[in-house]
Amino acid sequence: MGNYDQYVITPPKKRLTMKSNGSVVFDGLMINHEQLLGCDYMMGHQFVRKPFKGDNPTHTHDFWEFLCWYGSNPEDPDDFDAEIWFYFGKEQEKYIFTKPTIVALAPNLPHHPLEIRRVGKPFIQIEIMIGNKGKIVTPSFEKDKDFKPGDVMKIETWY
Repeated sequence: MGNYDQYVITPPKKRLTMKSNGSVVFDGLMINHEQLLGCDYMMGHQFVRKPFKGDNPTHTHDFWEFLCWYGSNPEDPDDFDAEIWFYFGKEQEKYIFTKPTIVALAPNLPHHPLEIRRVGKPFIQIEIMIGNKGKIVTPSFEKDKDFKPGDVMKIETWY
């Protein structure tokens, strides 16, 4: 035991699987505010090995979120062989990313869905949410007003 043990966290492994088809949309390490001294923060890290499409509807939230994608080659993180589709705004304007990218989602900016369309080589995906403690995601369209992630995804966590 050291004087700074409270600042060292071993994050649990988390897997999110779509109930509809069994596809895995997250399989990596995730830490949230409950585990980090009450800090208002969540971070997920995973190696993406195959395509997937998340079923989260277009939504907003009143906290910052960052999505990051970069290559997994330690000699060259720009070695990125994948295609990611991401949608911004209620009009769902599509962006296609084929190189390392960071998306900064300001509070109240409508976004989603996220589609990993092609994976030529595994890559790293990081998601960071700041200020999300106790916050609610607000779907952008009336048809999605009752959406709950647990209705469409199986969520498993272990150490």
